[in-house]
Amino acid sequence: MSENSIPALHKILENLKKRDLKALFFITGHMAEKLYNFPIIVDLLNEHQIGYHTSSHSVHPTIFEFTDVKNYEEAYKTSLQRETAHINPLTGEVEGQGGIHALRNLFPTKQIVAFRAPGHCWSPPHLEALKSLGISYDFSTNLSLQPISYKDLTFYPYPMIGHWQGTPSEYRLLLISLRHSTTVLTIHPSLLVNQHEWDLIYWKSNPNRLSQPPARSHAETVSLFHRFDLLLRQIRNLQKMHFIEVTPALKKPKKTLSPTRIDAEKCYQTSMRWATKQKYKPKFLHYHFLKFFEINSAS
Repeated sequence: MSENSIPALHKILENLKKRDLKALFFITGHMAEKLYNFPIIVDLLNEHQIGYHTSSHSVHPTIFEFTDVKNYEEAYKTSLQRETAHINPLTGEVEGQGGIHALRNLFPTKQIVAFRAPGHCWSPPHLEALKSLGISYDFSTNLSLQPISYKDLTFYPYPMIGHWQGTPSEYRLLLISLRHSTTVLTIHPSLLVNQHEWDLIYWKSNPNRLSQPPARSHAETVSLFHRFDLLLRQIRNLQKMHFIEVTPALKKPKKTLSPTRIDAEKCYQTSMRWATKQKYKPKFLHYHFLKFFEINSAS
């Protein structure tokens, strides 16, 4: 996440506090290390649910790269190593403790049990490694329109919108999604202040140096925050009228998945969209999905 994302995060937290709303914040190990220097933001975050967003987000090797090995157990062990370590943002090498430990050290009173993969590009051995580290809720898959359980993990549905800008079409999508029992709406702080994603410097490979994306104009940023606050005000009104419940506690659902090959293939294809955009061609990840969903690869 870019440096100017931190003040954007602060502004979001202040808006949520003003509207008396709670959210679930997914934070990387790298950002957790930076937030040690911002105690006011940490205090505000402590009023919300905290989730994990990997140790290093887009640094290569990414999740879909370091788990793309033939041996499922090897991919699992590598995931354990990297998600408990500080990852060098330029080389991608493991350098001491960090990752989920950095996040839990920052929020010692919080249960860090939720996870969302960058680009929703998840990998079964990686998720099972996180499960052994205490993660039991995943926000990366498109398995169901409502929370569903499988292998002692709860899978939440895809977000209905990834980058809120307050357009009429987004409001229509939001209204349609409210028909479901659970609606996930994602906000990226960096896109409220930057012209594009902060991690484009990692698109092809690790960069030689870290650089910041170009900032939006002051007027554009003010407008986007105004639209965001308008959304919060409308959500708060719906909550006051008991039409919706905003960011309820994470609970294990009653519905359990009985996976089919269609489920496995759908999850694999959707998860690999982010990898495909980066021109990556997986070798073994398809097999890992079939193994996770207990589908016979020969069928």
